[in-house]
Amino acid sequence: MKFTKTLTPHLLALAVFSACMGSSSALASDIQWQPVSAESLIELPANLIEKRIQQDFNMSPMATQLLSLEQSIAQQSSQIKAVQEMVSNVESDEMIDEKVSLVQLKSDFLDDMQTGHLLRQDSLNQKIDVYQNVLKKMYQASNRQQNEGKFVLKQQQEAARLRMEKVMAQVDETMSTQGYTEQSPYADEFAKNLAKIEKLKTAISTHQASMAATVDGMEVSSEEYIRQLLIQASSEQSLLDQEGLMLSYMSKLVALDAQALEYAISDQQDQQSALAQPMTTPASSVDLFL
Repeated sequence: MKFTKTLTPHLLALAVFSACMGSSSALASDIQWQPVSAESLIELPANLIEKRIQQDFNMSPMATQLLSLEQSIAQQSSQIKAVQEMVSNVESDEMIDEKVSLVQLKSDFLDDMQTGHLLRQDSLNQKIDVYQNVLKKMYQASNRQQNEGKFVLKQQQEAARLRMEKVMAQVDETMSTQGYTEQSPYADEFAKNLAKIEKLKTAISTHQASMAATVDGMEVSSEEYIRQLLIQASSEQSLLDQEGLMLSYMSKLVALDAQALEYAISDQQDQQSALAQPMTTPASSVDLFL
């Protein structure tokens, strides 16, 4: 939508205000992101869930649209600054065309800003839904493991440890009863294997994919880590609410700029009309009576 000096009173302000306040919602609703499902995340370590969701978002049409909007916004910002500098020191009735262009640039800028704002709100809401679903499934899985799997696994681990200790005791007893003064090759190999097993366990426990999630440098459970992500997302929502308020005030200022231009254009048209139609004076009418 382009504005010209022929707009009638009030139409310029109303057109700009409508453009600033209502055009971005429909555009944002057409850009979709279908987040990765909670079922595919539940098996991941908690500290990788956030990265997996972000990776999924980065490959979505919504992320592509946001990137395009950021590029457009940066370009429009430069254009606005250039035109603002051009008209900064002129009178209210001067450089009307440039001032109309400035209002149009600001309107387009706010359209893109508000579209991006709506997209970020939508992506954050969907991310929160995923976190909540993951947390719910973690609780369900934790309860099942406590009732079944953990108990059985613990029993198996304890039985394996007892068997290993029994074998080691039998080996030591056999070596001593047969009068060996040095440790046998079998015992040496057994000890080496144990050392390698410990190294493998250490490598597993320190692997990035199995390291415990941390918050402020402290290890936390997977459930607590997801709760912290939800708290962080809520803080981001508050920031987006503040940004939305700022955008509404910016839209109001653009509408006021348009209204001021409306008055300037109207005054200019009135002056031009007065010059085109000079008033009839008594002196110019004397000849009619002679």
